[in-house]
Amino acid sequence: MSSSKLIVVGCLIQLLLLLVSDGTDGAGVSLYEKHLLKRQADSAVSSKDENTGLYDSNDSVISLNAANLKAQVYGKSHASLVEFYNSYCGFCRRYAPVWKQLASDILGWNRQVKVTALDCSRDENNAICREFEVMAYPTIRFFAPYYEDGDQKIGDPLSAHAEAEVINALIEHMHNVTHKPPGWPEFTPLDLSTLKKADLFATPEGRTVPPKYAYLVNENEPNGTTVGSQVMLDFVDTSLAVVRRTTDKTEPSGLKVIVGGTMGEIRLPVDEFSREKVAGAIRRHLNEHHISVTEVSTKSTSKDPVTEQDISAIMEQKQEEALKERVQELGPTVIYQADLEEAVRFALFKEVARFKKIDGERLLALQRFLNVLVRYFPFNDNGMKFLKEVRQYVLNAESEVKAEEYTVQIKQLEQNRAPVFSSTRWMGCSSEKDGLRRYPCGLWTLFHYLTVQAAESEISTDPLEILQAMHGYIKYFFGCSDCSSHFQQMAARNKIWNVTSKDDAILWLWSSHNEVNKRLSGDATEDSDHPKIQFPDAETCPECRKKILTNHHNHRQYTLDDGHEWNLLEVLAFLKRMYGFDNRHPLGLQEAGLVPQRLVHGDSYHPAGGNRIFGNVLNEMDIRMGALLWVFCVVILVIAVKLVVRRGYRKKLYTHDILGKV
Repeated sequence: MSSSKLIVVGCLIQLLLLLVSDGTDGAGVSLYEKHLLKRQADSAVSSKDENTGLYDSNDSVISLNAANLKAQVYGKSHASLVEFYNSYCGFCRRYAPVWKQLASDILGWNRQVKVTALDCSRDENNAICREFEVMAYPTIRFFAPYYEDGDQKIGDPLSAHAEAEVINALIEHMHNVTHKPPGWPEFTPLDLSTLKKADLFATPEGRTVPPKYAYLVNENEPNGTTVGSQVMLDFVDTSLAVVRRTTDKTEPSGLKVIVGGTMGEIRLPVDEFSREKVAGAIRRHLNEHHISVTEVSTKSTSKDPVTEQDISAIMEQKQEEALKERVQELGPTVIYQADLEEAVRFALFKEVARFKKIDGERLLALQRFLNVLVRYFPFNDNGMKFLKEVRQYVLNAESEVKAEEYTVQIKQLEQNRAPVFSSTRWMGCSSEKDGLRRYPCGLWTLFHYLTVQAAESEISTDPLEILQAMHGYIKYFFGCSDCSSHFQQMAARNKIWNVTSKDDAILWLWSSHNEVNKRLSGDATEDSDHPKIQFPDAETCPECRKKILTNHHNHRQYTLDDGHEWNLLEVLAFLKRMYGFDNRHPLGLQEAGLVPQRLVHGDSYHPAGGNRIFGNVLNEMDIRMGALLWVFCVVILVIAVKLVVRRGYRKKLYTHDILGKV
């Protein structure tokens, strides 16, 4: 074979090797597999979006959404108690069992009041939560019967959260109902001085027979009580019985019954003046006289039956399982581009958008947050243009940003720069349990990443740049008000504003995160598959811990309970590796081509430091050498072709052409 043909074949082989070696992403997925997974994801039915957040068909809570909220609370012949919550909110998760128990305990009042809940973390509910001015989670509102739609008609707020306090507040609101539907209890206490006993035995509206027994619950408590009203609701649908309240100050709190046939009064013994004891005494008396009391099931039947998953949904499930297995293989020290992008998406499109008006300190906090994202977030070209345009829109606001206009604008900017986000799923921050990890985990990851990127760059000399942006965001935008309050208290206690270097900012956030982990370990917000530990553990970074030899410092937050303390220099080095630009993994991206390969410095791009790895085997130097070799092959190929062409037209060589004529 001629030398020119060998060169051509060699170049083709080299080109093929380059294409094959660069045809995988960071998870070892080929280009074909990548497109196949993307096609499967695009065609899959989002069965997971049908989840009901913190409540399901086994609860007595009715799950609402933007499509049916108003239909359920406006113009109805019953009252409604609505909990607006966020399934990512730690306090909401801890509060969910309380709300479920409350709904179960008053399910017998279902004809008068319904206990419902709406998840504001879902995309389709963003606008309705903003319209109803939900500023913190959970927010509880009371809607009276025949509640009318209109401007600022967003229900009456309940500040209480404990079950007993919520029930008391609910009763007070029910007392104040003016437009009473048929069958609504008459909560007004009886005036015993003018009472005619026979009036108690009139046939109630909607019934055909009069009651046989009238039970009078006397309320004489120094701090007030709603026991009588609660018992009235417990027996409002019981035939042959009526329950009324009295407030006789000459008698202790208690219960007596008036017999319809004789009008005689009998005091029923109650050893404790509570709803359970009073209702139990009435129930026993009715049973003794062979009058049945309706027992209420505590299981809600309001949910639609689950339909069978179709083939594409099964394919999506298999894909998710494969991704989860890969995440477990990679371990806890890998940072995923997908998680970073999902955190930014949730923050800008959901958390910020839930406020009707953004002004004052809240507006300044948003500007600072957007500024650090523009400077340090690892976005692609489209994403960076999107962030800059959002920042400019917010900066152009003179004194306030209206949420409706913001929502329209940010969606339009995303559409103009599409595709902006390269993923629509959580990876390292995912959880098999609804409402756990995800956004809170992603937000921690985002700010850890930003502190490291700020420390590794020279854009700003301000060591508080990221911490200040984080503090403002958590204070003014983070939906879990309980979590926000805890963070602000911790920040003040740990002297956040005394941080004097960028490296100290990295360590401050790491230490504070561990403090939160310690406080929430074993909490309802903890995912058992991802326990809240003191990170990094000894296995992940053995050099990050050392035996305590002397009490040479007073940094208690850097001391462990097992006789060790943190080796801060090693911890800092570990965090810089873990949250480094090069450690971002593309697993789970649907648009892998959007993964940025350069850091952003100010308003222009500059190459990131280090020798980055592409795919599984190629680093940055390999790519450069491959490109040079490719160019060299092309040049050699052109020369070879020219030689072949010229040889075809040359005349035959003779000896005298070389030696000359004699």
